[in-house]
Amino acid sequence: MNEKSTSQLSKYRILGLVGRGQFGKVLCARIRETGKLVALKELENKRFPTSKLLRELRFLLTLRHENIVACSSLVHHQNYRYLVMEYCEGGTLRDLMNYNGALSVRQCFDLVNDILLGLEHAHAASVIHCDIKPENILLKITNQGWQAKISDFGISRLSQEIPTEGTSNTGSPGYMAPERFYGQFSVSSDIYAVGIILYELLVGKRPFTGMPMDLMNAHINQRIVFPDTLPRSLQAIITRALEKLPQRRYATAEEMRLDLLATIRTEDFSDTQTGLSAEFCTTILFAKKAPHFDQKDLPEKVIGLAATDRSQFYSASRQHLYRHSLPFVQKSSIAGVEQEFQQEFQREFQQEFEIKAIAAVQNTLVVVTNHAIYQDNHIQNNHRQDNQGKYKLLYRSGRSFEWVISPHADWFAISTGKQLEIHMLYGRSMRLEFTSRELSCIIAFDRHHLVAIANKPETNESRAIVISRRGNIMYRLALPIPIDYGIATFTSDRVLLREAGNHKNIYLLDLQPYRLARIPLEYEVFIMVATSWGYAIAAKYNAKQNELQTILILLDLSGHNINNLIIDGEVTAIAPIDVSLLAIAISEISGHKIYAINLKKLEIDLVF
Repeated sequence: MNEKSTSQLSKYRILGLVGRGQFGKVLCARIRETGKLVALKELENKRFPTSKLLRELRFLLTLRHENIVACSSLVHHQNYRYLVMEYCEGGTLRDLMNYNGALSVRQCFDLVNDILLGLEHAHAASVIHCDIKPENILLKITNQGWQAKISDFGISRLSQEIPTEGTSNTGSPGYMAPERFYGQFSVSSDIYAVGIILYELLVGKRPFTGMPMDLMNAHINQRIVFPDTLPRSLQAIITRALEKLPQRRYATAEEMRLDLLATIRTEDFSDTQTGLSAEFCTTILFAKKAPHFDQKDLPEKVIGLAATDRSQFYSASRQHLYRHSLPFVQKSSIAGVEQEFQQEFQREFQQEFEIKAIAAVQNTLVVVTNHAIYQDNHIQNNHRQDNQGKYKLLYRSGRSFEWVISPHADWFAISTGKQLEIHMLYGRSMRLEFTSRELSCIIAFDRHHLVAIANKPETNESRAIVISRRGNIMYRLALPIPIDYGIATFTSDRVLLREAGNHKNIYLLDLQPYRLARIPLEYEVFIMVATSWGYAIAAKYNAKQNELQTILILLDLSGHNINNLIIDGEVTAIAPIDVSLLAIAISEISGHKIYAINLKKLEIDLVF
């Protein structure tokens, strides 16, 4: 039996833990033979008896619908059974609701519409879920948004079953209809739970809170209270879904769904803020804080910033490099960033036309021009101020290229269209060819691996290809959206991506196990920078007449919005100097400036 069990589980490569359910863990796994991703729902024999297992398996195998998580097989291994299920990379609806971002009324409707479609199918098969809640709604990412799928039929019942004491009243009290507390259930019990979810999506909290006994009393006796900002048409739909008597609720999931669709088609909710979008973080006008930050005027527009250590950082224009010294004078007035030298970069490299970017890796400055990559090997040793022969040529090409260098500066990669080259600094080089896909960006996310994002022009999807520094393709992940820009982060196996064609959407991609979290923003993103505490995002703000403005969005490591800065002018470069110090370059009508922002003075919700 053990040999058989082991061989069953050996068909899958476990990639990591993605969640925990009531009866065990949920694992992300890859089928070794096909490479397809699946979820393994662990069920311990003692905690989840065979009778319950057969019951859930029956429901899952019977219900086949795009809004219900599919189950393909059952695997036995030692004292555990595993349901092999469809993998949903977007997490749960609870994960999305916990994100302090913006969900429009239309997006809330689309999610609820998906849930109701799944329930229509289940109810038509006489299956009542009995535990509809955000934790049991899984999400797939699509190029249109999210697709919701109902999961966890562990306590589901058949509509013709006679309720039995002690089993039918199990569930989640925050989402249970009044009759459920008395062991009764029906189609309308699921509709009541959907009404609670709709209220929570639109208002930002459940209508009733408290301990289980408090919740029971509230569901049975208390009326729903709505905020004045919620339109009457939406209040009417929720009120009907949450009637105390089952007979007064919507008779079917279809009836509620059609009512929602009719409302969204006939009314304009573009100015209606949902509870998930109304929880705005603090927005600060940068001009009011700027006098408290160190700053320096420069004669040219800055296109790149890089901090090689805590005592200095570099800025670059198209033709020049500047070095700026730290520390700052510890006082509230302007301290000023001392300019130690200005290097005219073109004088040293006559064949180069302009600098494209600079980066600091392992206290080493890397300079990228139109046609080459150079490394400064002297910075960390003696801080030389002479400009004679201090740059080492790493790469030269006659065509434009994308580039990335490893976190330990021991290898770098170059992509040109469908070709990828990996160069070891003191060893061999490898080349890979991609026949049908263009590489839009490459990201070195750890010392040994990079991820190449490959787009297919005729499709709205892309592929994340994880490649070792030796040129071996480790695995591929299908992404449901095209990507045009990405960066490494300070979280292991995680990268931050921007959607091609819709720069208001950015994504946190966990490579192993595979998770994809969409972070919808209100503005178009053009710069993304990772820090040890999160991300600094520069986006195009609603500019005043004849004036350009930028919004600097600060996100924590999970993508939650911490703080916003409204900046007059265009932010052209950002770089972390230290944990609480951020260098930012701004171009405006009056000229070009560099600021060293002390985040502690912003009084934001971060612990440094």
